[in-house]
Amino acid sequence: MAWTRPTLVGAARFSGRCLLIAGFVFVLGYIVSRLPLVFLSVFVALLFTSLLHPVADWLARHRVPRSLAALATVLLTVALIGGLLAWIVPRTASELSENSDTLARRARSLVRSLTQVLPGEQPSLDELGTRAEQWVRQHARTLTLSAASGVATLLTVLSGMLLTLVLTFFFVRDGSALVRAILSLLSPERRRLARAAMSRAWRTLGGWVRGTMVVALIDAVGVGVGLLLLGVPLALPLALLTLLSAFVPVIGALVAGAVAVLVAWATGGTRDALITLGIVLAVQQLEGNVLQPMVMGRVLPLHPAVVLLAVTAGALVAGVAGAFVAVPLLAAITAGGQALLVERREPPRSGDMPPGEPEDVDTQLPVHH
Repeated sequence: MAWTRPTLVGAARFSGRCLLIAGFVFVLGYIVSRLPLVFLSVFVALLFTSLLHPVADWLARHRVPRSLAALATVLLTVALIGGLLAWIVPRTASELSENSDTLARRARSLVRSLTQVLPGEQPSLDELGTRAEQWVRQHARTLTLSAASGVATLLTVLSGMLLTLVLTFFFVRDGSALVRAILSLLSPERRRLARAAMSRAWRTLGGWVRGTMVVALIDAVGVGVGLLLLGVPLALPLALLTLLSAFVPVIGALVAGAVAVLVAWATGGTRDALITLGIVLAVQQLEGNVLQPMVMGRVLPLHPAVVLLAVTAGALVAGVAGAFVAVPLLAAITAGGQALLVERREPPRSGDMPPGEPEDVDTQLPVHH
């Protein structure tokens, strides 16, 4: 029984660490749930920073003041996004107006088909309209309150967007100083470990953003060109939806593909819907078998099953925002934890962490290779 005591001691230490980690995750999750706007704004700002910091570095190397370089990159991003929306939104409204009769007719046909398929005696379209009108009258106060809540939600979203832009500017300009300030609170040994974990996590997060952007652009171009050649209306909005949905793994591609097929069916019939389904499946196969392994294989240290579980858990906890945040956050934490374990096993290398003042620490928030 000589092995019993060391084994119990080791198990107790491991259990204690697990409890500490679980407690930390619980407290962090509680704080995030109470301040979702702040957390999401900070996270999105970090994603933008991973894209914009190389541009600001290039401008700074060409003798542009750091503040001006950071401001220029943020304003350029806002101009590009705003220009894209200004180009797509009017065309979307115009195409919706031109195809409104077709969409309404298809919607009535779909409702009529459902009423025929569903068991039992189903009300007619006129009866459904009468019931809907009565329901609206009975719930007018609730609908008014819901509209006010929608306005408040819109204001919250606008506030989050403004906060994200401001945080992105400060992260691009002062990210290195912020990291040095955080590391200065640690001892030299812990500073070395923290620097290794933060560097690996940041590289993984930046690689995920850039890789996802490349894959999303290729998917959007493939779907958009296919829909344009087929003559499906709303091809540009559907391509933009494909681009944005790529940042929500698995679920995003399914939703964007289903919307494209539904629009093709509503405006062109079954033939166009089947061809659109073939286009979507071909693009998704290209993404899954070629683009993802080639672009994301070395960046994302997660198994596809883990990605699916992370997206599902994030969606259940926080909806679309949770599904969007889950994978990059888990990838960054996993990469940082792996780097931390490697650094703990290896002895400090010469010059790896100068024991001097915090200014000697050369860790930067954005790490490039």
